[in-house]
Amino acid sequence: MKAIWCEKYAHYSELKIADVPPPQLGAGQVRIAVAYCTAGFGQTLVVAGKYQRKPPLPFVPGTEISGRVIEVGPGVTGFKPGDRVAAALDWGGFAQECVATAATTWHVPAGVSLKTAAAVPLTYGTAWAALHWRGRLTPGETLLVFGASGGVGVPAVEVGRLAGAKVIAVAGNPQRVQNAVDHGAHIGLLHNDGADLGQRVREANGGRNVDVVFDSVGGNLFDEALRCLRPEGRVLIIGFASGKVPQIPANILLVKNAEIIGFNFGLYIGWGLTDEREFYRERLCEMMDTLFGHVLAGTFKPPTADVFPMERLTEAFDGVTGRRAVGRTLIEVGGEQAGQ
Repeated sequence: MKAIWCEKYAHYSELKIADVPPPQLGAGQVRIAVAYCTAGFGQTLVVAGKYQRKPPLPFVPGTEISGRVIEVGPGVTGFKPGDRVAAALDWGGFAQECVATAATTWHVPAGVSLKTAAAVPLTYGTAWAALHWRGRLTPGETLLVFGASGGVGVPAVEVGRLAGAKVIAVAGNPQRVQNAVDHGAHIGLLHNDGADLGQRVREANGGRNVDVVFDSVGGNLFDEALRCLRPEGRVLIIGFASGKVPQIPANILLVKNAEIIGFNFGLYIGWGLTDEREFYRERLCEMMDTLFGHVLAGTFKPPTADVFPMERLTEAFDGVTGRRAVGRTLIEVGGEQAGQ
């Protein structure tokens, strides 16, 4: 089969297309003809060997896909060949076929395209689980979203709005700010590298600090988050797209009775220090049913920044790392015909 092949940990520009054997199918797994696979910032770290999980070399990257089930392994009862699905993978998504565990594979309802479905599991899953399970966001609170026009930023805006929060979106240029507003943010601000951002957030919020911060950027923006966080507020650490891991001043947490909450969606899908995917399986299924229900109803509108063929993978990742992508970038493998 055709696949993106990572022979050594290196910059994503060194990845090659190769003909490799299809992955073996084991018990509790499903084989999927891949339609689309997302290209996110995390994958650039995986192929460089800088992510907390390092797949054994050589391997096929790619962790979030949509497609059609073509074979099920022993013990699988919830899926059959022909089912349209989305899945979270350990790796293997940038290929014509992949293997996923049934515990991290979910049905795509009729009426939702595979192109749309590919951007739901990890992106909307991250936003929903972070804000509801860990952030305890409640109606009437104010939510500040950094990177609000990125792959997980747009879902955070939509999930926050649906939860009844006042959403303040922060992004890097006017187009991206407007995109966040179009997806439901009440207020949009430019980050200007964090300069005076805390003050501008308070001014935009009627002089009041915010309750919850969704931070997928880190760096200087994290410092600004602390400045505009109200007492008993919560900062959700989602990632460090800025490339800078912030240092947390404990004295500010003490004075404000604030919480800094780490969030790693990988815990729920088997990417933690121990594989917990079966423990969280039912909880994830309920959440995915809810997410796809909102997509089907049009409440959530997953934006696709760009769709690239496998041959243009480097260009796709360039757009992600250069923060030019608005929404989730996709690699088209089999396209919608893979779901026929």
